[in-house]
Amino acid sequence: MTEAWRHFAAALLAGDERQAYSLLANDPRPSIRVYKEIITPAMYDIGEKWLRNEITVADEHLATSVCDFALAQYVFPFKRRNKHSKDKVMFLCLEEEQHVIGSKMVAALFEEQHWQVRHLGPNLPLAHALSSAEQWRPEVIGLSAAIPYRIPALKEYIAAFEQLPWQPRVMVGGRVVSMHDIRPYCGRQTQVIYDLEQVAAWLNELAEEEADGVW
Repeated sequence: MTEAWRHFAAALLAGDERQAYSLLANDPRPSIRVYKEIITPAMYDIGEKWLRNEITVADEHLATSVCDFALAQYVFPFKRRNKHSKDKVMFLCLEEEQHVIGSKMVAALFEEQHWQVRHLGPNLPLAHALSSAEQWRPEVIGLSAAIPYRIPALKEYIAAFEQLPWQPRVMVGGRVVSMHDIRPYCGRQTQVIYDLEQVAAWLNELAEEEADGVW
């Protein structure tokens, strides 16, 4: 099992969608461990190979595309039962941000807890993100950021979502939060997310608050 992520990475680079999905679907670990111990190290390894010029940017894009497909298939059974859930969460990547796999794994944890999830994908300008939020009115909005020079934009997104009239909770995650302390830019509604275990714990807290009528 310790080599599972290496086999998964090989399937991604080979463009083998069927094998990539099979490796996830047939793994006996709980889903959060699949995300943490297979998908995350595989994608990290592929990113490192690209930085060392061992693979091309086309290879990296192919691997990301196959990973996206495999993850979507792995999560699909949870989606079917959440259609009528009253709890809603919206995820997006900031404008100029392209990395979506991390936020999709976080989204999967919400889907497992019966939330309706909308993932609006990469490179979403703030105006369009706000428009979508105002139409759908999610209880939680997740922001993904990886590029340090986009921190000023991240501050704008956080401030704008915190000012929405129904006061949604805001989650901020991605590579940038491990590199810089963004907590000074966050109000009481916003939670900085550093790992999947923190997401799972936060989901449990939300469920307890909802059961107690606090949220």
